[in-house]
This record gives sequence, structure tokens and C-alpha cells, in this order.
Amino acid sequence: FLKSVAYAIRETNPTRLIVVYDGAGGSQRRRKLHPNYKGNRKPGKRITRWDAFKNVEEEKQAMKIQFSRLLEYLDTLPINVLSIDRIEADDTIAYITNNLLKDEVIIMSADQDFLQLVNERVTVWSPIKKIFYTPEKVLEDYGVPAHNFLMYKCLMGDKSDNLEGIKGLGPKKVAKVIPEIVGKEIGLDYLIDYASTQDSLMHKRIVENKVNLETNEKMMSLKDPLMSGQIKIQINDLHSRPMNLLHRNDFIMLYNEDYMGNNLQNPDIWLTEHFLKLNNLAQLTYE
Repeated sequence: FLKSVAYAIRETNPTRLIVVYDGAGGSQRRRKLHPNYKGNRKPGKRITRWDAFKNVEEEKQAMKIQFSRLLEYLDTLPINVLSIDRIEADDTIAYITNNLLKDEVIIMSADQDFLQLVNERVTVWSPIKKIFYTPEKVLEDYGVPAHNFLMYKCLMGDKSDNLEGIKGLGPKKVAKVIPEIVGKEIGLDYLIDYASTQDSLMHKRIVENKVNLETNEKMMSLKDPLMSGQIKIQINDLHSRPMNLLHRNDFIMLYNEDYMGNNLQNPDIWLTEHFLKLNNLAQLTYE
């Protein structure tokens, strides 16, 4: 994970780095709208040395300890870590991007949902594809502009979140079925109204699935995430606090205690190469 953070810094040269995790009970709001939200997800790959444990429960406990330890490492670095109870990381990231940051923003994520936020100020970097998604790149790869990507996702659905799209409607058919989706920004009302004036089977399916599409929009929209005023105040407060400073000795002490060996050839040089600039900028937040 630490190497991944360093890689992100080398690729984007940020002036500030915020790491966001899901809060406790983060999926509850969406599960109220859609009880089967994420219900079809299978257990992910076992990322530990699973053969070192007696059983799965022992492995899960070890992973909790590792995650807690990771937070200790991050606390020694000039990075902000946010996790807000009852809110998923996506919503926190979207709120910060849309409301608290005025300059250029790069969101590091492989989650397609963030592409709806792409504009001249916001870029999404997929570390898996190694692609920076600008408005031009979104249009090139998906055939729809970023400002209509939410409508595209509503129609396509999302298997990973157990959200159904329009049966038989593939990515290459969307622009043919809804021509306006490649132009100006449209909303769900326009999409349904247009489909109701057409006679094809696909248009009829869109109209018949109006309620499902409305649910998809509520579930997927990151342009104005649903959250209470209290949670917004909490995010604003955490975001406005001075950034963490680099605690070089504490990081190296953790590193040595965990017997990391030569995973980082020279931790002190590694810290300087990747975090010195961020630390200098973090110090300005205290002045």
C-alpha cells in the first residue's frame, strides 16, 4: 500500500494527498434504497499469506491488525486520512471534490462511477489501466461525454453493485438508442420522455424500467451525494484542519519494528523523495 501511495505521488506530483476509506455502516443509506446493494459480491482475493493461518477467521483478524497498523504508518506521513461513519468513501471524495477544492483535482480510483465527475478541473486516474481520464478520454473510451456518464451508467447498470441495467442494451448501442446522450447534458426525465416517443423494443424497455432507472440514478449519483448537514460539517471540519506533518523517525521506527527489511531499500531516502514536498506544503497550513 505504501509503495502504491508513492507511485501515485510520482505520477501526479500532488500538492495535497487525501486518503479516504468507507465509514462504519457506509452502505446503509444505499441499502435502504436497494436492499440487495452489493449483495452479489463474492469474497475478494486472499491477499495475505493465507497458508500461515489456521483458518479464515484467524486470517481476518490478522488483516484487521494489519489495517490498523497501516493507519499508524499513514499518521506519520503528510497525508490526510478521512473516514466518515455512515458514508461511503465515494460520497466523501465526491463532496470534497465538488465543494471544498477549487483547483485541479485528480481522483485515483478504478471505480467507473467517478467518471461522472470528470471535467476541465477534475481528472480520474485509473492505476490499473494507467489512464488519466479527461473529458476527451471519457468520450473516446465510452462514446459519451463525461457530463452524461451518469445517464450512461444508469442504462448500463452495475453488476458489481447488483444494480440492473436495461436488458440487451450494450455500450455500443446507447448512442443509437438515445442520440442526445452524446451532446448536451441530459437528465433522466429527458431520457424517459424521449424513449416514450419511440417505438423500438429497447425504447419500450427503458420506459418500462423507469422506476429501476430512478433507483440507479439515486444509487450512482456522485454529483450531489445525499448526506446530512451534520456530516457535511464534519467533512468540512476535517478537511480544513492543518495537514499531518512528516514524522520521519516514527515512520522508520514502525518500519523496523515490523521487520520490513529491504522492501524499501532506504526508508529515509524514500521518505525524502516522495514526501518532502508534501511536508513543506503541509507546514504552510500551520501558518
